[in-house]
Amino acid sequence: MMAIPQWRKLVDHIQGVPEGVYETNAPGKGYNNRTPFGKQFGADGQAWCVMFDWDMYADAALEHLVPKVVNVTTFSNWARARGQWSLYPSVGAWVNLHGGKHTELVVGFDDTHVRTKGGNTIPEGAVDDGQGYGVYSHRTERSSPGVVGYFAPRFEDGCPPTADPNDPRGGTASASWLWPGTVLPAVELSVAASDVVYGARNIAVRTVQAALAKEVGLDYAAAPGTFGPRTKGAVAAFQRKLGLIGADADGVFGRFSLTELGRRQGFTVLGLSFFDGRQPTPGSDGGPAPDAAPAAHPPTAVGHSAIPLAQVTFGHVKDGSATAAAKEACGILGVPQTHWLPGILVAARRESSYLFNAVNTWDSNAVGPLRSDGHPRGCSRGLMQVVPGTFAEYHQPGTSNGIYDGVANVCAAMNYVMGRYGVYRDGSNLAGRVCQFDPHRGPCGY
Repeated sequence: MMAIPQWRKLVDHIQGVPEGVYETNAPGKGYNNRTPFGKQFGADGQAWCVMFDWDMYADAALEHLVPKVVNVTTFSNWARARGQWSLYPSVGAWVNLHGGKHTELVVGFDDTHVRTKGGNTIPEGAVDDGQGYGVYSHRTERSSPGVVGYFAPRFEDGCPPTADPNDPRGGTASASWLWPGTVLPAVELSVAASDVVYGARNIAVRTVQAALAKEVGLDYAAAPGTFGPRTKGAVAAFQRKLGLIGADADGVFGRFSLTELGRRQGFTVLGLSFFDGRQPTPGSDGGPAPDAAPAAHPPTAVGHSAIPLAQVTFGHVKDGSATAAAKEACGILGVPQTHWLPGILVAARRESSYLFNAVNTWDSNAVGPLRSDGHPRGCSRGLMQVVPGTFAEYHQPGTSNGIYDGVANVCAAMNYVMGRYGVYRDGSNLAGRVCQFDPHRGPCGY
């Protein structure tokens, strides 16, 4: 089955947002710009039309393609400076309306009109200058003097339908594209088990969050699509609802809890082999124990699992290839190398000069009793200069407990930046979230 393009997932999501009033109407004061969209963006109580645009991209795990700003003129200038400005509509574009007073997202167009949907707006037919109170759709003449132009984001998997004969992204002009009217094709009513782990941010997590909202009342308005502490707590609550107790209700999906959630809420679970890397006890939430012990470095992983600090070992290892270690770590975590590999190599060069046995004996971490390598316990060690406490907390099941082991060290660092900084599993926002992994910015701690 052909993959659904990013722009189509985005517009399906936008069209799935119910139209209506979203602002709080304070007694005696009226509407006050306080909405779930402002709360999600982090600037509630301000004009929120640009926030709505950004939130829609964030919900689709595409916010790395667009600037996080609250001003129409600012994003317009940002787009012009990057060659992403057009006088023609394209699907997913941010339209500048009324001289920078308002913006909405393009969800379709024909030869005479552009169809948009936006926030901080009012119903069709009313004069809209950006002071509205809800989410509504509109049809505007493309030649209208109120249309200043369009910010056309560069989607990573191809150009969306566009009316621009000289599209800055290389797209081919179309006479029209109208949304077919079906929110999220049937293929989207499924989640991959590997996509719904702590720290992940994607559409699958949002599907699960919506299901957990119905089952246990999860409020995920502040972080839709992000598997953080609140979602983990809701998973644990659902597990308890299923009768699971103790370690089986830890907020980490197992085969039973995830498939049962899907059965109740109408989505299917793909990639159940993801759970085969575990060695749970029979009858636990992880499913039956595997017939054989996993390989030393299994091809996929369930997510990090803390080990006691006392189990971390400090024996030196033979130096090896940082590239090979990074590639194997990506395989173990089941993530693509596209963004992870170059980012890891940048950080490894800065942190350890690619040396497996590197140790930092001078910074504030260099305290504690001496370990078998002759250095204080707290020292940063290995390719990625991970401190023992972090290595233990973010240890990857199936990898060595040795902190100098290149693969184990890189896996722990990857789990850490996903958990600590919200790096996506595909690594697409790694450089943006953690400057130590970004070749275009100077070194910094992480």
